[in-house]
Amino acid sequence: MWIMLWVVLMLVMTTTEVNGQVSISSVLSTAESSNLETVTLQGIVQLTRPRRQELGGKCGAHTFMLTDDTGSVEVAIRRANRMVEPLREGDRVQITAQIKVFRSQDNIPLRICVEAIKIQHLGQ
Repeated sequence: MWIMLWVVLMLVMTTTEVNGQVSISSVLSTAESSNLETVTLQGIVQLTRPRRQELGGKCGAHTFMLTDDTGSVEVAIRRANRMVEPLREGDRVQITAQIKVFRSQDNIPLRICVEAIKIQHLGQ
């Protein structure tokens, strides 16, 4: 009985939950404590050049900047080869993304990645 209760409790604590749409500034201010949480963001696409692997881990080879009224954040595309419609400069999109925090051996956050799981085009 206790083992079953413990398993259910652990599943509830570790299940990724899709929150309501949030602002980019909100994501950036809580990212360190939001490891593996899923969020919904909306904004304008700004295409960027691919980045080389940086200290703390690689977010993804295919990235873009997402900008809303509160700020900008780099977004990695989890499965770029599965995109139905390519991203263009100025596209308005809504994304579902997972926050990933890469940490050092001393548990110090080195890099925070916003990784798009789903991208919905809203037009230009």
